[in-house]
Amino acid sequence: MRISTGQWYRQGVSAMLNSQAALSKTQLQLATGQRMLAPSDDPAAATKVLELDQLLSSVSQYQRNSDAAEARLMREENVLEGAGDTLQRVRELAVRASNGSLSAGDRQAIAAEVREHLDGLMGLANATDTNGEYIFGGYRTDVPAFTDDGAGNFTYQGDQGQKLLQIGSARHVTTGDPGDSIFMGIDDGSGGTSDVFSIVNDFITDLDSNNPSGATLTALDNAMDQIQTVRTKIGGRMNAIENQRGINDSFALVMEQNRSILEDLDYGEAVSQLQQQQLILQASQQSFMKVEGLSLFNYL
Repeated sequence: MRISTGQWYRQGVSAMLNSQAALSKTQLQLATGQRMLAPSDDPAAATKVLELDQLLSSVSQYQRNSDAAEARLMREENVLEGAGDTLQRVRELAVRASNGSLSAGDRQAIAAEVREHLDGLMGLANATDTNGEYIFGGYRTDVPAFTDDGAGNFTYQGDQGQKLLQIGSARHVTTGDPGDSIFMGIDDGSGGTSDVFSIVNDFITDLDSNNPSGATLTALDNAMDQIQTVRTKIGGRMNAIENQRGINDSFALVMEQNRSILEDLDYGEAVSQLQQQQLILQASQQSFMKVEGLSLFNYL
């Protein structure tokens, strides 16, 4: 079989171009540190990398959800801490008011301070988060959780909803508590139930009439216990978030390592391959130029 000059020329040029393309690819791999420059380089590995990227994106979202849940729970915890401190001060005033040596004027002075604390409790119960949403309204975050008609009647306007955020592939965390489970349904010390605001308001009424009730202390203690119970639950949720955040970090690290195995370049192997490709290209160029210069006249 005879090979024409044109056919031989095309084969030689094609071989050099292929060698140059392989060399350029290796040089680009070394420059980027990436083994795969295009999905077609390794379709199976590229598919796996895509799956890993999707998993990493999910983990990143879980971590952002964890941050959001933690911030909201910290806000709730701070508000309930303030409510507990306020009730503790009211209790101290109730102990003081029970002193038989106090006059009606003394108790009215105490009542004036307690009114300030009642206003403070209402403000805390209607606290909002950084988005301006009422944190104790359940799903009804657009209206104040509690209202006061001015005649000693306090109403909960929210519902019993509790928002959840996903912080792991199979884990959700509650990010708040409805206000009625915190500030209402409290044993009033006389066989019935009441709410925090009515307990304090009734205490003010008793002081104004110079007739403090012994049941006030029991009701205040029950109110503080109920708030503390919720705070304990919040602490448990925050611990769960921290634990899940660590799990997410560990999972993400493993996936990053797996992706690195698939994507990252073995520099030692790539440098060796580059040197080999350079030699092949040089040899093909020299061979082409040497043969191209041959002519029948060289043998005459």
